[in-house]
Amino acid sequence: MGLNNVRIRTRFVILLVGILAVSLLMNVVWIWMTQQKQAEKEMHEKAYVLSQQMDAAWEFMVINQDVINYDANGEYNFKKLHCSLVGKSIGKLFGKKTGYTVRYTNFNPRNKADIPDEFELEALNLFAEDVNTSEFYKVSEYAGKDAFRYTAPMRIEENCLECHGEPAGELDILGYPKEGWEIGDLAGIVSIVMPIDMYTENIQSNVVKQVGYISLLTLSIIMVIYYAMSKLVTRPLNQLKNAMEHVKTGDLKVDLKDIDAQGEIRDVADHFEIMTKELQTLYNDLETKVQLRTQDLAHAKDTLESQRIQLEEVNRRLREDNQYKSDFLTIISHELRTPLTSIIAFAEVLEKVSGDKSPKEQKMTQEIRANSQVLLRMINNILEIARIEAGKQELIIEPIDLVDVINAVENVVEPLIEKKNISYSSVIDQDVPVIEGDREGLKRIVENLVSNALKFTPKGGEIKVWVSYDQEQNEVLINVQDNGIGIRKEDQPYIFEKFVQSDSSIHRQYNGSGLGLALAKELAELHGGWIKVVSEPNEGSLFMVGIPAGEDNEDWLHMDF
Repeated sequence: MGLNNVRIRTRFVILLVGILAVSLLMNVVWIWMTQQKQAEKEMHEKAYVLSQQMDAAWEFMVINQDVINYDANGEYNFKKLHCSLVGKSIGKLFGKKTGYTVRYTNFNPRNKADIPDEFELEALNLFAEDVNTSEFYKVSEYAGKDAFRYTAPMRIEENCLECHGEPAGELDILGYPKEGWEIGDLAGIVSIVMPIDMYTENIQSNVVKQVGYISLLTLSIIMVIYYAMSKLVTRPLNQLKNAMEHVKTGDLKVDLKDIDAQGEIRDVADHFEIMTKELQTLYNDLETKVQLRTQDLAHAKDTLESQRIQLEEVNRRLREDNQYKSDFLTIISHELRTPLTSIIAFAEVLEKVSGDKSPKEQKMTQEIRANSQVLLRMINNILEIARIEAGKQELIIEPIDLVDVINAVENVVEPLIEKKNISYSSVIDQDVPVIEGDREGLKRIVENLVSNALKFTPKGGEIKVWVSYDQEQNEVLINVQDNGIGIRKEDQPYIFEKFVQSDSSIHRQYNGSGLGLALAKELAELHGGWIKVVSEPNEGSLFMVGIPAGEDNEDWLHMDF
């Protein structure tokens, strides 16, 4: 028998035992409470009857006092056989035979033995407050044991006035001072104490019998259910489990026609058998498909391997071509920069040489120097782009005051500004902080943007450069604005690509390598910043560069100068 099937049966039996145990406990509590109420009702009835009998005996004595105390000649001879003595005597005799206790008591009894206890005092107060209350009873402690206690009031009648009426304090025939009571006053109570041991034993006996009967019934039910579970559930489930274990070995041939099952388990077995047959069919078809697919995959693998080899060869050639291009640009740029530097130096010397020079000679010298500087900047851009593409560009981070950067750029482009008679202005806001960055890289960004603006701004035009601080984004903003030819919307996404200008006609008219803006973008992004343009054709352009100001700018803003 399988472990899982045993678990199902055991769990079911445990659940059933739990339910029956709870039911048994509730039944025991109910029986106990019912038996207690029944016993209390029976004791109450007995106590009530006994109290009526004692009251009848007391009343008999009251009625027959004259008969007892007068002889046949009519002479009074007090026998001291009064109602109180007779009532107490009868109570004691009855108690000896039954185990009951009968007492008579009031608030101030004449006999100290009749002083009321706590329960009796409670009854006296109740009867004194409410003349309509005819009895008071409950289970309470008496002489250290639980007992059923019953009390009934004793009211003053006319025959009682001889010993307990007016005048108060006068001695009665027994020598006790009268209480001065009137008809209807509470004279005391009759207190009956009934042991409940016998009733408790009966209750316990009944409970034990009930528990025994229900336990025997529960055990019988459990045995029947256990057998039924084994026959109808766990045995067929075990057969079904063995069939599943057989399928796990890879053999899908299963025959469950002879399984000893009915109802839902039979349906499960039939469905499982149908499923295994379908799986067998699918498995056979799958083996054929797998073989075909394996052949296709082997062919595809060979094809992919061939393509991989070809791709590696293409990548190798591209790396060689790229390296060749970078080496070529570097070598050519170095070779060009050396004589170009000499040309610029000689041009500057010629400008400073004293002596008479014609305006034409002076203009030619300035043209040589200006165009040489333009060419030098183009070469420097080529070298910078080559270093970035090769991954060799490293920023030298240091504290930078952008005032120095803007002034340095202005000194470089000053000859071109004068040549084209362009209005140039630069402003740095007072709240612009000192930032951390690469001085040469930031200078190259501003220089390329200003050179680009000079290139596309006509003579007599205007270029503005201003630097501001965006405190919310913690960025320094470098702005370069011109009133030149502008850029079309469709061309703006491509102007920051290498060797790209807005169209070929512009390239022919204004020349240029198309590297300035691309280099500015690369250098801005190396600083963790950005660059963008806002432009309309024939309305000029505004280039904006954002450079992170760093983490210490808040301290700088709060410094006292």
